[in-house]
Amino acid sequence: MSCDSAEGPEAVAIPLTPFTSSPAPLSINGYLALTTEATACVVDDYETRVHCIYRDGEQADVFGRQGGGPGEFRTRPRLVTRGPDGTVAVIGYNWIALFEPTGRFVSEAPVPRSIRLSGSADSVLMGSQLESDGPSRSVHVRHLEIDIATGEILWERYFPTAIVAPADCPPFVFSTGSTRRSLGNARRFPSGGIVFASLCRGQMLYLSDPDDEFGILVQPPLHTLEYPTRRDVERYLEACELPATRLLSLPCEVEEYRRRPKYYGIHYWVDDQDRLWVLTDRDRERYSYLDVYTGPEFSGSVRVRHRGVGFDVLGSTLAVLVERPVGPDDADAIPDRGIDWYDIQRLKFGTPIP
Repeated sequence: MSCDSAEGPEAVAIPLTPFTSSPAPLSINGYLALTTEATACVVDDYETRVHCIYRDGEQADVFGRQGGGPGEFRTRPRLVTRGPDGTVAVIGYNWIALFEPTGRFVSEAPVPRSIRLSGSADSVLMGSQLESDGPSRSVHVRHLEIDIATGEILWERYFPTAIVAPADCPPFVFSTGSTRRSLGNARRFPSGGIVFASLCRGQMLYLSDPDDEFGILVQPPLHTLEYPTRRDVERYLEACELPATRLLSLPCEVEEYRRRPKYYGIHYWVDDQDRLWVLTDRDRERYSYLDVYTGPEFSGSVRVRHRGVGFDVLGSTLAVLVERPVGPDDADAIPDRGIDWYDIQRLKFGTPIP
């Protein structure tokens, strides 16, 4: 079946049923980190804390507050990700702090403020940095891998911003405005490949190894053109009010946001089987969809319930951070958050879509 089928891309997705669910705090932040297959950590933007939650619903611990001491957050956390040895890495604008899920502080390391950090693979964090070479104003993107525990740069490479850009797409540039198309969202495969996501028309650039000079441009077969829904606009406006957004003077262009097609994916993750999982921005009202790739090849798609805002994959467990539908008993009319846990050990995909 092609993505042009009258049945639509949802018809090819495998529906999954969670085996358990856990409550999660209200937040704008959409990052979730599995420290084990039974423990997930998320950020609470409103209280500047991190919640680590067991999948049976029991609260593991709540820790963190703004401050300059050990175990305190000097700025609001930007994201959480899995650290080495079962730790959770809490990442701010120029720092990385490691904690045990119980909240015990382990260590902290500085990172340059201008680096835009993305995903990790347990002990290594990927990031990118925009650089200009002076009078010619030619802009390049510096990509790095950083040791989570020490902040040490382990690998770096420069990419020109116009690398493999199709003729009908804008160059891949860094911008705080609405036209951002960058090579900033990077994920590393265990086998050595790298994928850059969120490019024009949902495309992804796959490099077979860190020194690949050309790469393969991947067009997601299930990507469809969609525009922000009312709920998307509400979340955008909430994000505009975050202190971090105001501090950086980021423009909030609501009308432009409404007119701009949604990106293909909102979160990307690579599991230990060399599969790339993409939480797409498709639909996300009653259900959410994750597309799965093995290297540059599309493998299949799964459907999970409710509005997914983040996820992580570890071993045989897929954990999805969701916003629940507002029910008749919700007096505040604010969607509750939760974590749905899925067993993907026996997940089998059929013939890839041509």
